[in-house]
Amino acid sequence: MLGKALSSCLESREHNVKGLPKEQLDVTNYAQVLDTITAEKPELVIHAAAYTKVDQAESEAELAYLINGYGTENMAVACSKKDIPMLYVSTDYVFDGEQNRPYQPWDRTRPLSIYGKSKLAGERAIQHHLSKFYIVRTSWLYGPHGRNFVDTIRQMALDGKPLRVVSDQFGSPTCTLTLSESIADLITTQRWGMYHGTDGGTTNWYEFAKAVVADLKVKVEPIETKDMPRPATRPKYSVLDKTTLVHTIEREMVPWQEALAMYQSMKSDKQPVKS
Repeated sequence: MLGKALSSCLESREHNVKGLPKEQLDVTNYAQVLDTITAEKPELVIHAAAYTKVDQAESEAELAYLINGYGTENMAVACSKKDIPMLYVSTDYVFDGEQNRPYQPWDRTRPLSIYGKSKLAGERAIQHHLSKFYIVRTSWLYGPHGRNFVDTIRQMALDGKPLRVVSDQFGSPTCTLTLSESIADLITTQRWGMYHGTDGGTTNWYEFAKAVVADLKVKVEPIETKDMPRPATRPKYSVLDKTTLVHTIEREMVPWQEALAMYQSMKSDKQPVKS
């Protein structure tokens, strides 16, 4: 989902992009990773591949760590050997959500789930092996080319299914299209380091869901996390402080409401016209 958005965004800015699906580049295969990077000789590697099934990771820990931890280390070691900088996309789930203020890049990490722990393992691998890197933590991603909360909630509403959404988890919804623009701005700076990149503003899943279906006039029922137990524990408050990114790329983030409206307008324009 993010990889395709990034490829399109970077190509529109006249970067020469080669997007490699897992069938062509298996990050868990070090020899293949090294051979590919050696052959392609890129100026920058953007590592957007990840195991992202948050709940399923609790029962597939080995696979989650294999892709997010070991796979990322493979990329980092290969980039180190060839002196190529790398950008790694990480997550707000590396935090426990207990401090009730936006997390800054240097705040203490304490992931609550296997998914969060495996992504943190990837962060540490990059910091260990590379001196020239970007780590961009983001949150609540949605966008074209993949299953996501926005499309799921809207389809449930159109199907007449009841909408019960947790109201006690807070964060920042982020569209892959706007995140891609931020990443495209960042990579031209060569100011290596840790960044937080999300759309602007804060909300909870319930308010986000209401915004998604605002035009459909359907009821959304707020519930607490305890009313919908899931295998993976989510952070209660995982808002990310974007100050360092804002100063680096010299612009503010798009408000999440504006990004959502843009995405839904784009989706609507692509719907077939009924005669």
